[in-house]
Amino acid sequence: MIWVAWRQQRLQFLVSALLIAAVGAVMVFYRFDAVSFMEDRGIAGCLRIGSDPCTSSAMAALSSEYKTYVSFLPMVLLCLPVLLGMFAGAPLFAREFEQGTHVFGLTQSVGRRRWWATKLLVGGGPVAVLMLFLGVIGVWALKPLNHVTRGPLLTPGFETQGLVLGAYTVLAFAIGVAAGMLFRNTLAAMAITLGLYLVVLLALGGGLRPHYFSPERTTGTVAQSTGESERGGKSWIPDDAWRVGSAYYDDEGRKVSFNPSGCDGTESIQSCLTKQGVRQQAAEYYPATRFWAFQTAESTAFLTVAAALLALSAWSLRRRVL
Repeated sequence: MIWVAWRQQRLQFLVSALLIAAVGAVMVFYRFDAVSFMEDRGIAGCLRIGSDPCTSSAMAALSSEYKTYVSFLPMVLLCLPVLLGMFAGAPLFAREFEQGTHVFGLTQSVGRRRWWATKLLVGGGPVAVLMLFLGVIGVWALKPLNHVTRGPLLTPGFETQGLVLGAYTVLAFAIGVAAGMLFRNTLAAMAITLGLYLVVLLALGGGLRPHYFSPERTTGTVAQSTGESERGGKSWIPDDAWRVGSAYYDDEGRKVSFNPSGCDGTESIQSCLTKQGVRQQAAEYYPATRFWAFQTAESTAFLTVAAALLALSAWSLRRRVL
């Protein structure tokens, strides 16, 4: 049964493996290129704006050199999981039903459960492992460009490296499998995979991610929170942190509102804040050191949804007439 499943899925696997390998090779190349660029300019090891030599101008030169690459790469990595789900997961069972080949497979002393599990493991397991490996490579490859990506916690950098890349692939594959099992039509399953994957990605990633953990909070005067120029361009919170909230207070500690449109464009942000009665500012943020905690939490959430979808496909296989 394993050999038959491999023969059926080998073309999709080989194409997927070559695509993943090509993306990985590009990331490795740019990793070494960025390290060489930073060594030539004496900023090796600089991950954010700080003291000399990691000055604002030096880091701006790094951003200018690699901004095109950093803008293009996430688009590719964001598309990979859903493409693999559409072209590997959706046809896995739907095509069998369309062509009637499932009847032959299930009459060769192979039970439904074994048929289902074997095709899943052979068709999806290797691809998920490769994408997980690509995500881990991404953490290593993008680390020298931490300043250019604005840190590993911000979108789209977070979604395109680490454990979540493998978890997203498992989810997209599971959606394709469940849709193919329920609707028994390859095109319908592919369309559902694309739509449902985007819905889950936005709902979990965009809606729940800020609530996985409690953010850190810092408070300072207007001068402290806006004096980036006096600090050489360095923000009052780490510039690779994920800022999730701000609050403004007057002299007596009462919360006040700040309207950026009230600034006339010629005054500094500090003057504008002061003019509107703001004396202190608070910021809530997640430091970049929470990257792996967020990766683990989000991967667990996506794998849980994927497991539920695979359970649904198993239930459908057991209950429906084939």
